Amino acid sequence: MALEPNTGRRSGFEVKIRGFREVDRKQVIDLFWRGLTEHTYNLFILFVFRRSTVSILMIIVVISWWFYPSVIFTLCSCLVALLLLYIQSYGAKINYITCRLNTDLKNIKKTYMDERRNHFWVAEHNRTVIGTVCIREDEKDPTSAQLLTMSVDKGYRRLGIGNKLVDIVTDFAIQNNYSRVFLETREFMYSARRLYETKGFRLFALTENRLLSGYIFYRAEYSLKL
Repeated sequence: MALEPNTGRRSGFEVKIRGFREVDRKQVIDLFWRGLTEHTYNLFILFVFRRSTVSILMIIVVISWWFYPSVIFTLCSCLVALLLLYIQSYGAKINYITCRLNTDLKNIKKTYMDERRNHFWVAEHNRTVIGTVCIREDEKDPTSAQLLTMSVDKGYRRLGIGNKLVDIVTDFAIQNNYSRVFLETREFMYSARRLYETKGFRLFALTENRLLSGYIFYRAEYSLKL
């Protein structure tokens, strides 16, 4: 059962939350892409300040200076190392985006709108999609549902849109007799984690994700009992 379109206001700002339509697809995918790739910087900074990265940079400085005692050469060597680290951070996000675009987001209508206990919403302002969220029944446990594709355009944050999107998901879950809603995010997505925690979600697991270089970041898993 889909909820009726919802309109929210705050300080003169109006946003309409409604079900996904096929005409929204391009804007939804664009927002999904932007929302995730912007977190590349956060992941990169997380890696830069790891002790292992500092140690590697110190080794590069020593070897570069021994090989060719030049400040410019040494700095360039460090910058190349940081560039490779950034490429890895970006690649980790691209892999996830590609996976989603080839699975559930490949046909949003079929996956979410044609299934009674799944749904996909967009937040719209002036006919522009500025937010998304969806819910999907867990394949292993029909009493649980997963919250996915939570995203709010960077220019429209801190306006309560994220709160409204989470609320509409939990309301839908209750109406469809789910006993639990769970989600996955990343340790460096600080704003998203704060939002989920204020809405009653509790962290129940931190799972390692390891890049080819050996760098580790954590997947934070949250759950809300209804």
